[in-house]
Amino acid sequence: MNLEKLIKPKVAAVIGANERAGSFGNYSAVNALQNEGRIQIYFINTKTPVVLGKKTYPNLSALPEVPDCILIATPAKTCAPLLEEAGKLGVKAAIIEAAGFSEEGTEEGKRAEEELRVIAEKYDMSVMGPNCIGLVNNIDKVKLWGMGGTEFDMSVRKTGVAYFAQSGTMSIHAVSCPYIDVSYVFSMGNSTMVMIEDIMEYVLEEPEVRMLAIYLEGVRDGRRFMECLKRAAELGKPVVIHAAGMSQKGAVAAASHTGNLASSRSVYQAVCNKYGVILVESIDEFLCAVNVLSTWIDRMPKGANISAVNGSGGENAVCADLSELYGVPLPDFHPETVKKLKEILPGFANPRNPLDITAITDSVYDVMIKTLETIGDDPNVDAVICSIASFAEPNAKDREQAKIFGESLNERYAAPMIEYAKRPGSVPLMVIPMTEDRRDAVWRGRLREAGIPILANSLAGYKVLGKVCKYLEYRKRVHTLENAAPLKRHGERILSLSEYASKIELSDVGLPMPKQAVVKDKEELLKKAAEMKRPLALKVSSPDILHKTEAGGVKLNIYSDEETDAAFDQILASCRAYRPDAKIEGILVQEQAPKGVEMMIGITCDRHFGPMLLAGMGGVFVEVFKDAAMYPCPLSKQEAEDMLRSLKAYKLLRGYRGSEPCDIDALTDIMVKISQYAMSRRDELKELDLNPVFVYPEGKGVSIVDALVVKYGD
Repeated sequence: MNLEKLIKPKVAAVIGANERAGSFGNYSAVNALQNEGRIQIYFINTKTPVVLGKKTYPNLSALPEVPDCILIATPAKTCAPLLEEAGKLGVKAAIIEAAGFSEEGTEEGKRAEEELRVIAEKYDMSVMGPNCIGLVNNIDKVKLWGMGGTEFDMSVRKTGVAYFAQSGTMSIHAVSCPYIDVSYVFSMGNSTMVMIEDIMEYVLEEPEVRMLAIYLEGVRDGRRFMECLKRAAELGKPVVIHAAGMSQKGAVAAASHTGNLASSRSVYQAVCNKYGVILVESIDEFLCAVNVLSTWIDRMPKGANISAVNGSGGENAVCADLSELYGVPLPDFHPETVKKLKEILPGFANPRNPLDITAITDSVYDVMIKTLETIGDDPNVDAVICSIASFAEPNAKDREQAKIFGESLNERYAAPMIEYAKRPGSVPLMVIPMTEDRRDAVWRGRLREAGIPILANSLAGYKVLGKVCKYLEYRKRVHTLENAAPLKRHGERILSLSEYASKIELSDVGLPMPKQAVVKDKEELLKKAAEMKRPLALKVSSPDILHKTEAGGVKLNIYSDEETDAAFDQILASCRAYRPDAKIEGILVQEQAPKGVEMMIGITCDRHFGPMLLAGMGGVFVEVFKDAAMYPCPLSKQEAEDMLRSLKAYKLLRGYRGSEPCDIDALTDIMVKISQYAMSRRDELKELDLNPVFVYPEGKGVSIVDALVVKYGD
């Protein structure tokens, strides 16, 4: 498959070019004309000799040369014959705009799409779509685009972001957003032949691609997708993903839209955490995050410590609240900074972070410059929010004030910000307006040229900044970028192992587990019990009874032979009454582990991204409090500890109200070992549950009390 002909064609033809306003064929033709002088463009229309002043041809065979790429802007039923004709002529790339294929969920639509795939494979063609809008290549100045986008001027638009969208409308937002520099826009559609991973691999290495922005409704090749995210992380290129279709109804909508099946939001978030990807929930957040990172791309903040300069006490309070809510670090100023700010600001000002600069009216330029310089020199500050001006489009009142003061409020506060940003050693600035409004395009552009992005209004702006701060922290650390995505399809049969069999399965991993044995009768039970330390725990051993406590299949604190004998009978009677058809392998007898802080370590395997490690409170608490963290396998000890730190239960592990700190080193050690085990069994493991895991005081280790392994069978 030759993506060069698709993305960087020298000759292209628009099939279905017409003058019917609002149609795909008309938009495709209008946009294609913007390519003239850069690449050779031909129009094909069977009924009209001229479209938009340009000669047309009745079919591909009538063209004076074979195109590198064709853009098909005709109905679905015409696409297969046109693609066949193109293939015979030697055309190596095509874009199919029409809908009406697998996304409809009908057998007819699926067959029609499969026909396209077969034709593309037969002639080794790179085919984008169907059900897409096309592509924009702003590096080589190629626009093959079928809806909107006529205002996208490739002669003046700068390069920067590569956009990928599994939605035509979402890709139009990217093309239509005038203040973001764009290298590529790809409307992926159903991705029947050319998938998102193919194009990501192709464009990632290009120096003009500074970052990636992806609207995602599903991933078909999790391994390759994560390899692309890994490469982006290695290259230091930020990635922003807006993942949709995560809810139950959203998944149905996504499936009917592009035929994709999405993983859960928690899985996507875990994958994004591993590769430093910013995951957002709305198009506003998406464009906001892309705007911030693309503006800062050449001078990213060194860290995530933020200061804020506001114009009133109210704004200051809102800033502090939203920063805490969304995880924006606001460190205290260094004492020297406080001292200098007292010399600059009015006596009633309180120089702390966030900073209320007060309603200054005199010497605004000088005060702002000195304030920004002082804060920027603080060793605790990596970037500064300026929320004094909103940079909204001026209204009549604004224009009247500008006449009185000789300058607009936007100009008054932008001038010192731009001047400061130019100075060597300055830290990056940003604007987070407190209220929603239309931003002044002129000032947005001037600020952006100075490296100062205007974020979305307060709520979305601080939410995005919180995510950006996590990304900035990610850049400073070493990460495990290897993935454990499945290498083959899982079998259909599911096999649940008993606790004893699960522990035998895990015996080579080197996990700390109490001494145990499975016995068939009382004589064998008493013999094995004599070899163990008391107290004992007795449990039913059955692959059919996974929730042993509910079945009455667990007896604890057993000291004497009489108690052991009675427990044997009670467990068998309870379990046979609970599930008469259960296969009971015997009774598991083990040394009862001393109590510790109860934790849970588990594995759940995603069909796209592979095994995910889970960690949380153990026993029943994991279900009651839903306090668990997830991370793709494999992971390092540092990443394991970061998972634990994200838990509300982490306070219990660090020692709470006089209790001793727990052996976190031993706990993270087994988390790493389990992640490596899961990676080595990626094609057969379905689930793993170690619950509870008792964690003891520092230096005294952990003990895995119960285990369950669930596998896929052939």
